[in-house]
Amino acid sequence: MGRASRHQAMENRARIVEVASGLFRTHGVDAVSISDVMKAAGMTQGGFYTHFESKEALAAEAWTSGFSAAVDAWKRVANKSARAGREGLVDLVRYYFATKAAEQTCPMVALAPDAGAREHGHPMRLAYGAGVKRLFDAFAEVAQSSDAAPARDEMCILFAAMIGANMLSRAMDKDPWVESLKKVVQTATEGAVG
Repeated sequence: MGRASRHQAMENRARIVEVASGLFRTHGVDAVSISDVMKAAGMTQGGFYTHFESKEALAAEAWTSGFSAAVDAWKRVANKSARAGREGLVDLVRYYFATKAAEQTCPMVALAPDAGAREHGHPMRLAYGAGVKRLFDAFAEVAQSSDAAPARDEMCILFAAMIGANMLSRAMDKDPWVESLKKVVQTATEGAVG
């Protein structure tokens, strides 16, 4: 395989992973077929197996990619906040609660049902667990950069509350009670780093 062909194959694989990540977050792994992914990527279904051995292998890679993109986004928010002289954790929580396209839904929330349906040790479940840990580490890194960094237990509570409020918001739209929960989490975050 020539250099250009290898480069094109790598680009094709990256495109498939990117498209699959969004489709899986939007619809769930079981609701998305290989044909759906390849069609959305602008490729033929027959080419799938030159890149992946199974849909589950693609899912594990797409999940890892989606979590990496979320970590990168969180770090960009924190860096922008630091440059502006604001508390990164407060801005991160605000960013996290902002309305996003379905394919950009938090992978912790969107992929939890699929991860939970897999047995322990399954590659998709392992990818999910590693991704959640990376997001918590990014959250903790932002929190620790604050002048008044919260204790680890408080960071864990804020992280869990943020995810829980987001999950409820996804399920209940703009329900006033859920919106009030999100405000409580934002206020608690401001108090933790203020």
